[in-house]
Amino acid sequence: MKQKFVLMFVSMLFLGVSLASAEENNRLYWGPKAGLNISTITKSEASAWRAGANVGMFAMCRYNDYWGLEADLMFSMMGTDYDEGNIRLNYLTLPILGKLYLFRNLNMQLGPQFGVKVYDKINMYDVADVKNSGAFTGFEVMFVVGLGYEFNFGMTADVRYGIGLTNSIKDSYALGDKCKNEMFQISVGWRF
Repeated sequence: MKQKFVLMFVSMLFLGVSLASAEENNRLYWGPKAGLNISTITKSEASAWRAGANVGMFAMCRYNDYWGLEADLMFSMMGTDYDEGNIRLNYLTLPILGKLYLFRNLNMQLGPQFGVKVYDKINMYDVADVKNSGAFTGFEVMFVVGLGYEFNFGMTADVRYGIGLTNSIKDSYALGDKCKNEMFQISVGWRF
């Protein structure tokens, strides 16, 4: 898991350096971001949606009036609820999204999101709580699509949908066959 964390950190650092060395007419922004995740695990009996927070930083480069690139480094709380309890999954995520500006500051976002699981907990009401159960994979890849708006006074707002491309539950477990994270994400940020 340390190797995956180091890989994500180095990727974010490389992206930051490459954005910083971009041409002078490119606009480079960065800042904090926070919001709400609403997530579930697909194709499992535990299919109710669960709310959680997301918080982190973003770096963004707008190349011209039509194209841009954004990378976030976020702590993201996901999981699902079910009748007998809930599943909590916390990830360190790195979405790298291309941005197509549709009209002025309104943009469509599209790209991969890489995640490293940092915590999991299965709550079974009236029975037990199991932390770091080993039932969940340590690394995931999601496909993300969304809409964003960049206000002239510095605030940014995003609405995104993500679906896992990799299983979130290990195949060796009964529910593990094709169970993927699915989420809606609403975030606001402030660009500098």
